[in-house]
Amino acid sequence: MRLLVLMYLLGTIHANAAVVRIGNGDEGSDLEGVEEVSSGIISTSRTETVKLLKSLNINAVRGLGSLIPEIESNKLYLAQKDSLELDTVDQGSFHVDMKGRVYARTFSEPHAPTRFFPVATHLAKDQLVALHVHEGLHRSLPPEIRTNESIVSEITLAITSPDSSFDRVQAVVSKYIPDEQSGAVAGPTPVKIPDNAKIKNPSEFSYGYRNFFKPISGTTYQVNGMHVLETELYPFGSEYAISGVGFELSLINLLGHSVMGPLRLNFESKMWSLRGFDVGFWGTVSLNTLSADELKTSPYGRDTVHLGMSIRKDLKVFSVENIVGYTFKGQSIQKIGAIPYTYNYGGVVEVSTHPAVMLSNFRVGGFLEFLLGDGYEVSGGAFDYNPGRFRILSGGPELEYRFNSMALTLTGRFLINATQDASYDSLGDLLGVGVAQGNIGLKWSYFF
Repeated sequence: MRLLVLMYLLGTIHANAAVVRIGNGDEGSDLEGVEEVSSGIISTSRTETVKLLKSLNINAVRGLGSLIPEIESNKLYLAQKDSLELDTVDQGSFHVDMKGRVYARTFSEPHAPTRFFPVATHLAKDQLVALHVHEGLHRSLPPEIRTNESIVSEITLAITSPDSSFDRVQAVVSKYIPDEQSGAVAGPTPVKIPDNAKIKNPSEFSYGYRNFFKPISGTTYQVNGMHVLETELYPFGSEYAISGVGFELSLINLLGHSVMGPLRLNFESKMWSLRGFDVGFWGTVSLNTLSADELKTSPYGRDTVHLGMSIRKDLKVFSVENIVGYTFKGQSIQKIGAIPYTYNYGGVVEVSTHPAVMLSNFRVGGFLEFLLGDGYEVSGGAFDYNPGRFRILSGGPELEYRFNSMALTLTGRFLINATQDASYDSLGDLLGVGVAQGNIGLKWSYFF
C-alpha cells in the first residue's frame, strides 16, 4: 500500500511536469499571508524524513552529502490559501493534486526556503516525507541535474520506497553523478572555494616586529621588542582538507642587548566545510632557547603547549573569525641575587573574535579577546604571590593591505580590563600574547 501511495504521488509529478510552477519568486496571490511552520504534520514529517535519511546513511552516498543539512535547516512556511497558478517558467515541477492545487514551492538552489499550501496538510506522512526529500534534492543536487524533474523523481523514489537501501540509492545516483562530479570529499557536493579563502593559499613566509608597551612596575626583566621570522608549509591533503607544519624564530630586545627568544613549532590542519567556512585545528609548542646562564635572569624560560581551533567566514565585504584555544600550565625559575624565584603559570583558556570589513585591497578590522587563567604564582625566599584565577580582556586593531600574494599587516594589542595586577606577564607566553600591557606590531607576509 505504501509503495502504491508513493508511486501515485510521484506519478502526479510526471503527469503535470509541463505545467507545474516551482519556485517561491512568482507574483501570484499565494505570496500573501505566509507563516513560518514550527509544529504540526509538516514539521513532524520533516523530522521523520531526517531519520529515514540517516538510517540509509545518505551522507555516504556520492553527491547526496548535503541533502540532510539542506532538509534539516530548511525554513518552512505555510500559505493561508491554496494556489492554482501554473506556469512553465521554472523547471523542476513539484507535486499537485488532481485539481491542480500545488503542494509546495521552492527555488532550485541551496538554502532556499519552502512554501507549503493548505492542501499539503491533508497528505499522509509517507507522502510528506517524499515531498521533503523531493524538495531537498532540488536544492542539494549539482546544478546541472537539480532542475531535471525526471532525475529528481527517480532518486526520490529510490530513497522513499519501502524496500530502499543504501546500495539501491547509490546505484540510482551513480547513473547521474559520475565520479568526476563528486568533488574531493566522497558523498557531499562541495561548496565552491572563493579566491579569498585562507585555504586557497595557506602557506606563508613572513617577518614581523613587535614593540612592547611599558611593563608594570617592579618588573625585573624588561622586554622592549621582538623580531619574528615565520614560515608555514602545507604539503599534505587535497583541495578541501590540508595539513602542514611550520616554525617561528624570534629575537628579543632587552635593555642594551638582544638574545634569542623562543622557538615555536606549529602543526595545523585546515579544511573547507560544506557550508562555506574555513576551519582550522592546530597545536603549537614554544621551546625556550636560552642558555643556563641566561635562564637565571629570565622569568620566561618555560616551554608552552597550545591547542586551538578557528572558524572563519569570508563574505564579499565582511569577514569574521572566531578562535578558541587552551595553553597548558608550566613553570620557570628566575634567580635574583642569591634567591631563586619560581613562576607557576596555570592553564589559560582563550576565546576571541576577529571581525573585519574588506575595502578593495584593504582589510580593516580588529579583535576582542578574553583570557581566563587558572592561576599565577611567584614564590621565593619569604615572598609568595598567588592571586588565584584571573582574567584579561584585550582588544586592538588589525589592518591589512594585500597586493598580489603579499600583505602588510599592522596590529595592536591593548589590555582593556584585568583582575587585580594581572598583565600579559602573568601568562609567560612571549611568542603568543607577549608581555607587559600590550604591543604594536608590523608584519610583511608572502602567501603561496
